[in-house]
Amino acid sequence: MSQIRKTSIKATAWIYIGFLFGALNTYFLTHRNWFTPDQNGLTRSLIDISLLIYAFSSLGTSNLMVKFFPYYQDNLKPSENDLLTLAFRISLIGFLFTALGIWWMNPIIVQKFGTNSSLLVQYIYWTLPMGFFALQFYLLEFYAYGFGKGVLSSLLRETILRLYVLIIISLKIIGLIDFRIFILLFSLQYAVITLLLAVHLWKHNQLWISFKTSRVTRKFRTKITAMLIFTFLVVIVTFIRQSIDGLVLAAKQNLGKVGIFGLASYMVSILQAPFRSLVAVTLPKLSRSWKEKNLAEIQRIYERSSINMLAFSLGIFFCIWMNFERGIELLQIHPSYLEGKWVFFLLGIVTIIELGTGVNGQIIGTSSHWRVELWTSLLLTLMIIPLSYTLTNRYGLIGPAYANLVSFSVYNFIRYYFLWKKFNLQPFSYKTLELLIMATATYFLVDVCFSELKVSWFGLFGSCALYGLIYAGWIYKRKLSPDVHQLLEVVEKRFRKK
Repeated sequence: MSQIRKTSIKATAWIYIGFLFGALNTYFLTHRNWFTPDQNGLTRSLIDISLLIYAFSSLGTSNLMVKFFPYYQDNLKPSENDLLTLAFRISLIGFLFTALGIWWMNPIIVQKFGTNSSLLVQYIYWTLPMGFFALQFYLLEFYAYGFGKGVLSSLLRETILRLYVLIIISLKIIGLIDFRIFILLFSLQYAVITLLLAVHLWKHNQLWISFKTSRVTRKFRTKITAMLIFTFLVVIVTFIRQSIDGLVLAAKQNLGKVGIFGLASYMVSILQAPFRSLVAVTLPKLSRSWKEKNLAEIQRIYERSSINMLAFSLGIFFCIWMNFERGIELLQIHPSYLEGKWVFFLLGIVTIIELGTGVNGQIIGTSSHWRVELWTSLLLTLMIIPLSYTLTNRYGLIGPAYANLVSFSVYNFIRYYFLWKKFNLQPFSYKTLELLIMATATYFLVDVCFSELKVSWFGLFGSCALYGLIYAGWIYKRKLSPDVHQLLEVVEKRFRKK
C-alpha cells in the first residue's frame, strides 16, 4: 500500500497543479469582462459532446486495456504484443460510425438546440476532432497504466491539458485571436497531450504495435468480445450520465445556465482530484490482485481509499461552501454565477458519497463480476436521464443536481451492498463516523467565527486556514487516516528540520 500511497501523492500533486491552471481558466471564462456566460457554456457543451463521441467510438476498448494487459505482457514478447493495435482498430471503426451518426442527426440537433443555444449549433462539428483525439489519448492512457505511467498520464490530462487551454484563453483575452480561432484551438487540446504521451512511450520502447494476431488474442477472443460489448454499454451510460445535465440545460434553458452549472461542477471536481490519481495507480494493482485471488490486498485498498478520499473531500467541500459567495464577489465573476451555489452544495454531497465509498466501482470492474458494474450503471442512467429532464423542466438550473443526488445515492448503495454480501468487503469503520462529525462541527465553528466579517481576502483565506488547521490537526491526533497521518508526519519533520 505504501507504493500506492507514494505514487498517488505524486499524481495528486500534478493534478492539483493542474487545478491551479484550471482555476485560472475557470476564472477567465467566468469573469464579467472577458467571456459571456453563453460562451463559457459553449466550451462546456463542446467538452460534453466530444466525450460522448469518445464513449461511442471506443466500443469498450478502455476496460480491455486494463483487464487483459497483464496477460499480454506476461505471455508475449514486445514485438508480438497486439493489444494496442487491436484497440486502435476497433475504436477507429467506432469513430467512423459515430461521425456518420452526428452528420445524420444534424437536423435533430438544430431542432433541439437551435432556439436556446444557437451558438452550439454553429460550432457543433468542432466536436469531431476533439472527440477523435480524446479517443486516442484515453486509449494510450489506459495502455500506459500497465507500465505504471499513472503519474505521467495525470500530468498530461490534468496539468498540461489545462496549461494549453490557459494559453489559448490568454491569447483570446489580449486580442491576438478572435473567438472563432479560440474554439478551433480549443477543439485540438487532446491532440497535444496525445502526441506527448505517444512520443514518451515510443522513446521508452513501450509503444508496442503488432499487426499479427497473437496467441493471447486468439485464446481470449470470446472473453474479449464479451467484455467489449458489456464495457461499451458501461462507458456509454457513464458518459451519457455525465453529459446529460449540460445537454438538458442547453436544450431547455440556455448555454448561460450550462456555464453556471459548469462552474459549480468545476468546484466539485476539486474534491475529486485525489480520487482520479488513486484510480490511475490502483487499477493495475486491483487487476493483478484479482488474478492472484488476493482479497486481503483488495480489502486494504478498499478501506484506505474510502477514508482517505472522504477526509480530502469533506475538507475541501466545507472550505468552498463557506466561501462561495465571498469568492465570486472578490474575483469579480459575473453575478449570474451566484445561482450555482446550491447546485454546488448538492453536487458536493453526491461527490462525498461517491468518494466515501472508495474504489468500489474499480474493484467490481476489475473482478470476474464486472458485469455488475454494467447493470448498476444502466440502472443509474435509467434513473438519472428521466429525472434530470423532468426536474429541469420543473425546477430549472437546480433540477439536474437533485437528479444526481437521488440517482447516485441508490447507485452507490447497490455497489456497496454487492461487495459486502459477495466478498465480505466493506470500507467503513467507526473512523468514518468520527470524520463526518468532526468535519461538520469544524465547519460550523469556523463559519461562526468569520460570518460577521466584511467580504475580504482575509475572510476567505483566514477561514480556510483555520478550518484546515483544526481539521488536519484532529485527523493527525486521532490517526483517522493512516496515509494522511504519515503524510502529515513527513511535513512536520521537514518543518522541524528547518
